Amino acid sequence: MKKIIGMLLLTGSVYSQEHVFNVQRYCVDELPFNNGQCDISGNEYSFVFLDTQKNDVVFFFTDIKLSYKIIHSETYSPDPDYTLYTLENKQGQVEMKVNKQNTKMEFLYPNNHIYLTVGKSTKL
Repeated sequence: MKKIIGMLLLTGSVYSQEHVFNVQRYCVDELPFNNGQCDISGNEYSFVFLDTQKNDVVFFFTDIKLSYKIIHSETYSPDPDYTLYTLENKQGQVEMKVNKQNTKMEFLYPNNHIYLTVGKSTKL
């Protein structure tokens, strides 16, 4: 019985590291970039799964699933309220910024920037 309880606690602590962010609103700024401009915006079904323990980020953006590995993270020097992540997948690298309150996220692609307003994170 102690082994079963121990395994359940261990399994729970592993899964509790993953954060699920419900996207409440997105804004896509396409080249040429204009700060605050939304070429495309909405609140369609989107989620971001962030697991810093496994170095994984999965971004469900409307009908697209994007999976990345976190290869580097640091405090964003121009604004210490943000953490900057360098992400990588088969298509290349992208940067992701997340504010400390976990309410704003940005995916900075070469051809567009996706700004997300997210709800409170839930842990799995």
